[in-house]
Amino acid sequence: MVESNLPFYHNPVMLKECLEGLNLKANGTYADCTLGGGGHSYAIANKLNSEGTLHAFDRDQDAVAFATKRLAGVKPKFIVHPVRFGELKNEIAPDTLDGILYDLGISSHQVDASERGFTFVGNNPLDLRMDRREGVSAQEWLRTVSADDLAAALRKNADMDRAFKLSTRLVEMAAAVSGEGRDILPSDMKAVVESVFPDKKREVNGLLARVFQAIRMEVNGELKEIEDSLRAAVDCLKVGGRLVVMSYHSVEDRCVKETAAEFEKACICPEHMPVCMCGGNHQRLKKVNRKPILPSDEEIANNSRARSAKLRVYERV
Repeated sequence: MVESNLPFYHNPVMLKECLEGLNLKANGTYADCTLGGGGHSYAIANKLNSEGTLHAFDRDQDAVAFATKRLAGVKPKFIVHPVRFGELKNEIAPDTLDGILYDLGISSHQVDASERGFTFVGNNPLDLRMDRREGVSAQEWLRTVSADDLAAALRKNADMDRAFKLSTRLVEMAAAVSGEGRDILPSDMKAVVESVFPDKKREVNGLLARVFQAIRMEVNGELKEIEDSLRAAVDCLKVGGRLVVMSYHSVEDRCVKETAAEFEKACICPEHMPVCMCGGNHQRLKKVNRKPILPSDEEIANNSRARSAKLRVYERV
């Protein structure tokens, strides 16, 4: 299969490791829950024959359009689900998948396309929605959120220090900008971060990135969606099927690890119970790798966005 002559969208991270983790069978049925530019999907499709099936999920209209062109004419049956991966259980029947892949976070294309409002490079109005057809933008959210709720989001989604001081000033800034009748811009956000962290001038871009991350994750409901989708994924997998999840920061990775841990337990009795009363046969996932897989130095050198990636692989039991 020859790939279409399409412009660059996104370099798939740890591609070889993801494919190995899925333990692909040529006639198997798989789901790529984070289609993006189709890099992982394209590689999976190349390993499947005409009896195989590949489901792909993405609510980003740009990603769906690009990847559909990229995978035109692939051998396996290719089914695009243009919905959030939290809808997995409504789209896929239980016990039908041989493997599921998640490449969490946002793609290089989303970051680089500054008009999407995912980046503080440039000065386009904040949006941060994965699907601009639904939900409220970061603009709207910042204008209505309380300082307490914003501080909670900064702590939960980005482990931010000085969260309440930062949230208070962000809320004040949003109100002032609204009073001026204009959009909230990255320069407004940066000014607030600089005012809260005057002692960390060299780290301001990293701090600003974490603020954007926290707000983006809240606007899109990302942590809850990860939890809901991973729980559904366990039901959708066949026994022996693989769950492969790649995350890019500690908040996502912790969410993945803690959600999967619920299904690694054989005993689900309350901790205070002196003896097991549940039968001890409730385990549904086991780790394939004891520790997360990390990108090689060579990959990090070729793709700096791979540097923080962690890959976890589980098998349905």
